[in-house]
Amino acid sequence: MVNETEGIIRQINPAAPIYRTIKGEIDLKHIIGISAYRKPPPDVVVNDQHVHANDCDHYHEPLPNHYEVRGITSLQVTCGILDQERMDKLDKWIRTALWENRVEDIPSEVQILRCKGAFTSDKGVHYVLQGVRSMYEISELPSFESIGVPDAGKVVLIGKGLQDAVRKSLERVLKGQ
Repeated sequence: MVNETEGIIRQINPAAPIYRTIKGEIDLKHIIGISAYRKPPPDVVVNDQHVHANDCDHYHEPLPNHYEVRGITSLQVTCGILDQERMDKLDKWIRTALWENRVEDIPSEVQILRCKGAFTSDKGVHYVLQGVRSMYEISELPSFESIGVPDAGKVVLIGKGLQDAVRKSLERVLKGQ
């Protein structure tokens, strides 16, 4: 039963540390203050001695998070104010990436799992992009909700195959090149 449970945990999150306990007894250092969503601080050298920033007494490689194990990465692209032509091109770019798993002029496949964004049109209208897998929408924010939305927008993608060529392709669309 224990091995089956560990197997299920590994399927869900291959990078998750597993500690076998008896009656739930565990050293709290394993569950409190573990900074699970932060990269570990860098190691330092003190008096010609290699010291780990987390004060451990042995060397270990940081474990990749479960997204990295599965090849999932993210990228963010900023943009200025968009005219209608660039908004139409962005809509087409997102459709092609989500529905066809491809980006123009890039031979490798991309898989967008999640996309988000906020940007402003040249008419002063604020928009929000929300997408999960093949579903997405670009919706206009009502004027009362757009208070405090900056003119500089951004689009964030989370998925597989998001190498630098994908970033450059999206930047060309957003900058009108």
